[in-house]
Amino acid sequence: MAKVVLYNDQLHRDQVLALFSDVPFKKAMWEYQFLLNPGAVKRGFQPVVAVESDRVAGFNGVVPVAILWHGKHREGLWSCDFKVSSELRGKGVGRLIKEELAQQSPILISFGISPVAAIVLKRMGWQPNNDVHFLKKIRCPSSMRDHALSVFQRMTSVVNWTFGGDEHSVSVRETLPEQPAVDALWDDVKTGYNKVVVRNWSYLHWRYETHPLATYSFLELRDSANKLKAIGIVRASGGQVRLVDYMGPARDFGVKRALIKGVLDTWPDAKAVSAMTSDSQFKKIMKSLGFYQGREQPRFYIWTSPRDFSPAECERNTEGWFIMGGDSDGELLQAARESWNENINHRENV
Repeated sequence: MAKVVLYNDQLHRDQVLALFSDVPFKKAMWEYQFLLNPGAVKRGFQPVVAVESDRVAGFNGVVPVAILWHGKHREGLWSCDFKVSSELRGKGVGRLIKEELAQQSPILISFGISPVAAIVLKRMGWQPNNDVHFLKKIRCPSSMRDHALSVFQRMTSVVNWTFGGDEHSVSVRETLPEQPAVDALWDDVKTGYNKVVVRNWSYLHWRYETHPLATYSFLELRDSANKLKAIGIVRASGGQVRLVDYMGPARDFGVKRALIKGVLDTWPDAKAVSAMTSDSQFKKIMKSLGFYQGREQPRFYIWTSPRDFSPAECERNTEGWFIMGGDSDGELLQAARESWNENINHRENV
């Protein structure tokens, strides 16, 4: 019978990696993802591990993060890399792991989960947030579907016309601005958010500058007085450009419009530009600039502990979140996979 045990790196890491044999880059990502993030440096890495007969039967990775929750700093956990050994699925191991996970933090969040995992989470009291959407602008149509979507993009832009942001300048950097400038910007804008993962320099630096396989670009947006107003994080690969994160004012149409225009102007030859976001202003602006909103919605689920939150707060725990594609581990792992595959293809073609 499976049971939860304390994680022992020497004893368990190789067994956990064996569960992810279909993810060849997982070993290369382990230190970065689980041990070097600011939350783990502060609190330690404490995943949930289930064993049966002294062998790892299931695993749930965690990334501790600071969350700004209606103006108060709260500790939370991203739940990621949830896996149960194939021969033990359907035998309660997953539920055992999730029950233990609920003892570790007052706030649990998970983004980009599978349909099967979503069913498990719903049964255990997690709630779905339906505000996150995928938006894309096709610039080089290569199929009948792409041409049809291009027509739809033009129609969408007319309906969602916007203006503003021309007073701001946008420049691209290979690194984040200096730490004092980034932290000062975060301190200036954070009060505008209801629920958001803290995006200070240490978090953004770990997340985007120390990724072992992927490379990101940083768009610096400044006003006419040369004051830093926002930072956009972009990953460009294989003709695809993705706005994966944003740190700036929560409600500033001009800043956000200038940033999206900056992405389009900086990569004019991109085949497509895309973003995932829960933010209604970003959605409106992107549609006005020729993006279409996809039907699929990335699954974002939240659980809050009844020990730490009132029944009313738990019921409304999905409301007011600011989410971008770079949140959680989805973009982190997608970037790793694409970079890994590109390197393999390059070696094969040499």
